[in-house]
Amino acid sequence: MHKRRIIAGAVAAAAVLSAAPAGAWADGPGPSAKAACWTDAKVDGKQWVRTFDKAFANPNYLKCGDRVGYLYQGENYVFCKMWGQKYEGQYGTNHWWLYTDLDQGATRGWVSAYFLTGPGNGDDKAVDVNGKTIKTCSGIY
Repeated sequence: MHKRRIIAGAVAAAAVLSAAPAGAWADGPGPSAKAACWTDAKVDGKQWVRTFDKAFANPNYLKCGDRVGYLYQGENYVFCKMWGQKYEGQYGTNHWWLYTDLDQGATRGWVSAYFLTGPGNGDDKAVDVNGKTIKTCSGIY
């Protein structure tokens, strides 16, 4: 009887370990990533931006979770921004993260404002194509 419990426990553990990893592309993030790291924001309008490169997306604006998708280079819309983890690249740094619909991977995610191009953007700035500051998220959950 004791051996059966051990075997049953080992089989259950193997099933958990072999499950699809968080951030799987087909269906978006796995349940553990959604529960542990995912942050959604209130959607109340769009602002258009331009990105100079394909930008990866995180499940939130903090240091938690794996990449969940991508926003392609070009003209895109964002819903709002939140101050979060610092993203640093060859063109500077930015702490603003933009909540948006993604082009690849999960439906929505957070993209660093580092990838924005156009007048008014740069270190710790985030403006739309009309030069207006992207609004801060009014609600996150």
